Amino acid sequence: MEKEDEPKPESAQDKERPSRRAEILEQARTLFLDKGYAGTSMSALAKACGIQKASLYHHFPSKEALFIACVTEGYDVAILALQEIQDDRALTHEERVRRALAEIYRITIDSPVGRMSPLIAEVSRQIPEVARAFHDGFIIQQHEIVNAIIDAGIEDGAFARQDRLGMEHLIFGPIVTLSISRQMFTGLETIETLFPVAQVRDSHCDLILQLLRKQPESDSAA
Repeated sequence: MEKEDEPKPESAQDKERPSRRAEILEQARTLFLDKGYAGTSMSALAKACGIQKASLYHHFPSKEALFIACVTEGYDVAILALQEIQDDRALTHEERVRRALAEIYRITIDSPVGRMSPLIAEVSRQIPEVARAFHDGFIIQQHEIVNAIIDAGIEDGAFARQDRLGMEHLIFGPIVTLSISRQMFTGLETIETLFPVAQVRDSHCDLILQLLRKQPESDSAA
């Protein structure tokens, strides 16, 4: 006779929940990119995932909630990579900035959220909650880490003090613009010539470091 206090084994359904959610998000991103937000129904999403619509609503109460999850979930590894750059004391302050910007380029341009940039902009105008969730759940974390890296350089005397808001826009604005431009003109054969990621990234980083560097006293007084 089974003891009443013996824990029940974890069911197959319980084990699959995290992977099933990730699978739904992956299928949803693909469908949203292909059909757009308005052209994608929960019925079509359920069919693409191979589940009943009721099961889809069990994971996500609405299409809006599912879309928000698509642009805020699944990027923990990317944020962790930025945090590791911030905490790596073997790097100089300039090396941290350079590596952090390279990682943000990768996140913004190569990840699913990068490919969805134009769609996020479109949907955010219709559903402000998408904009708030995307900013608070994803964008702000990148800003905080980069600001912390710059602040550490300022404290150590390696960087000059900057207008924080202006510097944020100088860092993140060109990356977002490049991501959206590549999506807008993705069908052009010359896209890598018009919008080369590596070249733009390196030039952008050089310019940011020039602004951040603390000038010698003699140069600043001249």
